[in-house]
Amino acid sequence: MRTDELLKDPVFQLNLLLWMAKEQPLENYRVYPLFYKAGFRIIYIEQPFAFPDEAAIAVKDSGLDISVAPEPELILGSENNKALYFEAKANSFGTDSTNCKQARAHLLASGPVFNEVLAPLDSCLLCYVVPDDVRDKMCECLTKLTTELNNSGLRPGLFSSHGLAVSGTQINYSWDSVFKTHVDVTEDSVPVLKNIEEETDPAPLVLVFSDEDCSNDKIRDFYRQVLIDQIRACLLCDLHSHNIGAKYETTPDNLMMKTTDGIFQYLGRERQKRLRRLIRENILKRIHEYWKEKQAGIALEADKLIITWSVIGEKDDFLNWLEDRRMRFDASKPPEEPPTLFDQIDSIPKDT
Repeated sequence: MRTDELLKDPVFQLNLLLWMAKEQPLENYRVYPLFYKAGFRIIYIEQPFAFPDEAAIAVKDSGLDISVAPEPELILGSENNKALYFEAKANSFGTDSTNCKQARAHLLASGPVFNEVLAPLDSCLLCYVVPDDVRDKMCECLTKLTTELNNSGLRPGLFSSHGLAVSGTQINYSWDSVFKTHVDVTEDSVPVLKNIEEETDPAPLVLVFSDEDCSNDKIRDFYRQVLIDQIRACLLCDLHSHNIGAKYETTPDNLMMKTTDGIFQYLGRERQKRLRRLIRENILKRIHEYWKEKQAGIALEADKLIITWSVIGEKDDFLNWLEDRRMRFDASKPPEEPPTLFDQIDSIPKDT
């Protein structure tokens, strides 16, 4: 993919931010860990923010068009109870945009109500990440929305505008003075990804993926295939070291925890649910369907894949099949599951 286009891609934007918040070797990092070095750690990824009842009533009474369940890309927190609340966009927008419904909610969520929901974190900064050439326009829009919210008696939080830009063979990440003060950094920008080319393969940087983040069907299929290939590689690594006669058990959650270095646990429940289903339907069921008549020791119980080999030949046959690149797991989106009882309970309005 063209690198300048990747900077507008929501999946790439999110995963770049995650790498910046992830612990990495100091001298051999994949992406410069700006946020991790500043003392921030991952709290939530793509999880809806629930306004407290009093704030929700104030939002409704304001008459403004404000989302009741904003969903930040990422929330980071530090030991001194500071927080960073991220929203990434392919472009800036004006005050007449439908994006303002969400933006107003993000501004309010990062205000005083943030501590009510995510105590002990109390000092929050909303960070909007956009291509660097529209960063000033994004700041202008957020400034106007902040004034609008204040004039309506609501209490928005502070915001900061951040920019992504290609410069030669690197991607630079820039910010403003508000972020410098909040995080206590002296620089205005840093190169976060080096040695890039005009065409960049984002696959090595993909930690998590959500269909909801991507509007392009072709790119969605690409990212699903990236995730599937990662799970396949993880299975191969596990099974090469698995002993004959012993029972191997794994689940989508277990595999995702390994391939994301634990980041899967911070993902919102609905996002986890969809990734879990993709792995079960497109990988684990495919394995079971192919091998259930060939090897008695392979079973699938709900989300759990179980493999027990009796002789070395069974292991060799299975691994040769899994390693054969001509064998492709389906990368299409699996059908939606019918809602569970718990999903139905969650969807009942609070005032019923």
